[in-house]
Amino acid sequence: MKLFDDKPTALASAWTINSLAYSIVYPFLPIYLHEGRGVPMEQVGLIFPLMGMAVIAMPLVAGPLTDRIGRRSMMQFGQTSRAAMFLLLALMAFCEAPFQLFAVALMVNAGIGTFFQVGADAYLSDISRIEDRPRVYSKIRIGTNIGWALGPMLGAFLARTPFSLMFAMTAVLCLLGARYTGWCCPETAAAAPRGDSVKRIPGIGIRELVCDRGLLKVLGCSFLLFLLTSQLYSIMPVYGTGVVGVSKNALGFLFSLNGFVIIFCQMPITHLLDRMNLAPPARLVGGAMLYAVGYFSLGFALNAWMMAFSVAVLTLGEAVVNPSLYTQISRSAPAGGVGRYMAAYELVRGVGYAVGPYLGSVLFARLSPRPLLLWGVLAMLGVAAAAGFHLFSRTGNARVTDR
Repeated sequence: MKLFDDKPTALASAWTINSLAYSIVYPFLPIYLHEGRGVPMEQVGLIFPLMGMAVIAMPLVAGPLTDRIGRRSMMQFGQTSRAAMFLLLALMAFCEAPFQLFAVALMVNAGIGTFFQVGADAYLSDISRIEDRPRVYSKIRIGTNIGWALGPMLGAFLARTPFSLMFAMTAVLCLLGARYTGWCCPETAAAAPRGDSVKRIPGIGIRELVCDRGLLKVLGCSFLLFLLTSQLYSIMPVYGTGVVGVSKNALGFLFSLNGFVIIFCQMPITHLLDRMNLAPPARLVGGAMLYAVGYFSLGFALNAWMMAFSVAVLTLGEAVVNPSLYTQISRSAPAGGVGRYMAAYELVRGVGYAVGPYLGSVLFARLSPRPLLLWGVLAMLGVAAAAGFHLFSRTGNARVTDR
């Protein structure tokens, strides 16, 4: 008997394991490289564009493969391959490999991770109806953030040990995630589930994606948000420890707070927005503004408690935005093209998470003595995204607002 007969719950549990694995090490990478290895912050910032290049390229492969060979197969491949890469990174950290080799390995690791993400997103679209997706995606967000809540706390403890141990534990968790996914997530048909009133197109290629104006509008505004949200795990750790002066334990608490807010607030927020009957564009506008307020308030932070307030506010924005974005992208996708549409979303997110940290590191190097200006400039990205979502919702594009 399988642990969960409810497929969304099983998928949420798989995301818990994967996010736990990644969040053990990811928030502490800038600190390890900058403070532990003495790498200049500008060079540390270059790692994120390299990782982003892989995240940009791999969805072009993962999307078509997900539609052709199956969602479960892609999830399995992504997790097992990432486990192998984390074992290699553990060895490299143990041997104190040169920064250049370390950066290349992180780049490959990031690209491999997109196979699980694209496969899981398409899998969830297969097992849910359009009207249920905000609620179902919210459940996935809770599962993901259980891992993000626990991972940084465990990572803060392991940060006292050799960094190679953190990579090794992450590899073990990735293997456990692959075993669990194979057990609890049987393959689904690639076609959309019954009840989805979406158009059917014989083939989906780059031309069809580029010609979908509704999709491009959503992705364009999302890109601005990704530039902003990527700062949480890139410059905020260095800002917190180097400028505000919080401890590594307190930093781990801040990242865990991000996860716990989602765990306890995601479903109530989704139910509230459903009862208010707010359309996805309205939710995206409100969530983008919460992001902007949360990140701007970091400029006022003088201690860990004030940073905790900022993290809580921006996480509320995350709780509003993420289910709405996933729902909107899946609603735009024709039957047989969900994997490609999700891949397009992952590609844009990859570009944002590649450019965003480098942009943040450049701004940090110049504006860290003036925190209000630093976070004010970054927060304007959230304001611009909110304005874009609002503007496009008023154009009456059916693919964005009425589906």
